[in-house]
Amino acid sequence: MLEEDKEAIRRMKADFEAIAELTESEFKLNTGFARRMNHYSAVYTAATRTTNMRSFSDAFGYYVDELLYTDFQEMLTRYLLKYRDLQDSSQMRLFGKILKLWNHYKVLMKWNMRAFAYLSRFYIVNCSKPSLQQVALNIFLEQILKKNVHVISRVTQDLLCLERNGESVNRDQIRGAIELMSSVSVEKKDEIYTEQFLRPYMALTKSHYEGLVTEWSKSFAPSELLRQIEQAHNEEKARCMCYFSPDDRKIIMTHVEEVLLESPATVEKLLKSDDGFVAALRGRDEALLEKYYNLLSCRTNCLAYLSNLMRDEIIAEGKERLLQHDSQKKEMDFRSCVGDMLQLQDDFMQLLARCFNSNAIMMKSMREGLEKVFGGSVHASRGPQRSVPFSELLAYYVDAVLQGNEGSTVEENLEKAVAALAYVTDRDTFLAHSRELLAQRILFPRKKMDEATERSLIQRISQRCGVSSTSYLEGMLHDVDIAEGFGVTEKLEAVGKAPNFAFSVLVLKKGIWPPRIQGECFVPPRVIQEKLSAFQKIYLEGTTGRVLTWSYSNSSGDVCAVFKKGVKILSMTGIQCWVVLAFNELNELTPNDMMSLFGMSLEDAKPALLPLLKCSILRGESDATTIQPQAKFFINEDFSSKWKKVRVPMPTCRRDGLLHGEEIAKKIEEDRRPAIDACLVRIMKSRRVLSHSSLVEECHQKLSQLFSADQKLIKQRIEELIRKEYIERDHKNPSVYQYTA
Repeated sequence: MLEEDKEAIRRMKADFEAIAELTESEFKLNTGFARRMNHYSAVYTAATRTTNMRSFSDAFGYYVDELLYTDFQEMLTRYLLKYRDLQDSSQMRLFGKILKLWNHYKVLMKWNMRAFAYLSRFYIVNCSKPSLQQVALNIFLEQILKKNVHVISRVTQDLLCLERNGESVNRDQIRGAIELMSSVSVEKKDEIYTEQFLRPYMALTKSHYEGLVTEWSKSFAPSELLRQIEQAHNEEKARCMCYFSPDDRKIIMTHVEEVLLESPATVEKLLKSDDGFVAALRGRDEALLEKYYNLLSCRTNCLAYLSNLMRDEIIAEGKERLLQHDSQKKEMDFRSCVGDMLQLQDDFMQLLARCFNSNAIMMKSMREGLEKVFGGSVHASRGPQRSVPFSELLAYYVDAVLQGNEGSTVEENLEKAVAALAYVTDRDTFLAHSRELLAQRILFPRKKMDEATERSLIQRISQRCGVSSTSYLEGMLHDVDIAEGFGVTEKLEAVGKAPNFAFSVLVLKKGIWPPRIQGECFVPPRVIQEKLSAFQKIYLEGTTGRVLTWSYSNSSGDVCAVFKKGVKILSMTGIQCWVVLAFNELNELTPNDMMSLFGMSLEDAKPALLPLLKCSILRGESDATTIQPQAKFFINEDFSSKWKKVRVPMPTCRRDGLLHGEEIAKKIEEDRRPAIDACLVRIMKSRRVLSHSSLVEECHQKLSQLFSADQKLIKQRIEELIRKEYIERDHKNPSVYQYTA
């Protein structure tokens, strides 16, 4: 280094010492741009000037840079040496002096780093030296901080505790002290900041909140305890935001939340007690539930506890509601029962969206709860007792909505019912009864069927249960469309067989409609038989292999009847129409007469006669409650009704589907076996080789759209497929199957 450069550096050092003695106000007035550039120029010139004295080992001039690097350290060290014995009788005053020194040192450090900035661009980078800032911070650490860290830590903790207790403190001092302790190098940070300050502070904080929670839990009700915890949590979070780095903030808040939210006293008071979270759920207190979620969802364990409580509450409320509609002694009101369950579903879906932010864990628990509830059943009232599954009740509810007079609420009610299918595990039961009830609506309509609404419903069900699940329902509506477009009256007129009454025929494809609809060998009245024979000839003309059989018991009609008190339109089943029309030629009729006229048995005649007697269209010779083959029946000429059109009740076997669903249930159980077989074969055909557990799990998952397959039944069907040689066990590993078909 040239002598003139050495002299320039000496002048710069002297000037720096003068600057270091300036007060804050003087510093701003006496440290202009020119003075700053003089310092920078002195360092830059010394570092870049070439000399003839450069040795081979210093070909790049790093010897001079090393001297300048040492000068940087010396200047800051000399300044701090004046304060190495800093002390005071009061820890608070000593704390203030250290922070004042630290603030002034930061200004000098920044000034000197700008002066020696050239070293940062070349020498420090190329020689892998510590940065100027790191060097400056280490100097303060060695000269001041190490000797006084216990004072700084203790006073900072005391100030934070005072602020937590509501007293006024100097926030700038706290912020400056934390900045000082955390600004040391990474190697020293654990020793100085973490060990000396952060861990003791967290222990102090934990102890403080443990005492508060214990006191609060004894003094406050759950809602007030929640408010106190929420307030303490928010205040501590704001304190962390003010003073600590994001990483430290996360560590501190984790400890605080662990004490506030997971302590036994909090869990017992807020979650386990009957007047805590469960009471808020029961009361549908949305504001309080939102507070519970916002606060407790911070902790994974608490969120899991909340979700389990919600699931258990759904199950408990669902069982209570089902029990209220249990019909051991009274007739079951399935509309009210299903309506209550749908309201339960709607309530918790709203709570999930409004209070629980549609949280995935809460949503899963809600699903589990509703699946458990919707997998329940209630008892039917009349006849032999049986448990009616909710899925069956849901099908009857949909039927009632479609045939009711709700008007604008039909779509809303259907939407809720279809939404419930997402939580119904035995959807095949719902579909089987929906098939029966759609047939009932088509064959015995109470009002004109709204085909657009029916198709809209089928489309929604298809989206929930899969496209193939609604093939029967779509096929039935397709048959109705074909019948309407066939033009039976026009075709009969074309062959000279025009009927003198309104006449329509619905051709049902076998396999699509419910199995109970079977052909019958009854003999209808001659006027009806002629039209049926003519239609059959027209329909089968030009076809081969097509067979028509007639299901008379599934027909219906309207008869115009003249009584003494006026003319009435009687709406009834087809066989009931035959009975009433027979009185045009007979004054009295016995079951034996019906058997001979229509070719039916006594068991077929009874269901037709009983509703006619019940609504007083017919009267018996005696008041006997049972129908005997020789009993005589007459038209009740004094029959009266305030209605012009009288709907005769349907036979009990067709009306009370809830009480005669055992056959459908058995058919559903039988249909599940081939469904499981087909699913297993499809899986093995695509995979070829699969373990037992994987096969059972995948089969259960694929069938879940229709029903929850029992694992024992799946295992039985696997054994059956092995017996039929569709699959075989691996010879080396019996728990692995191979596809062989």
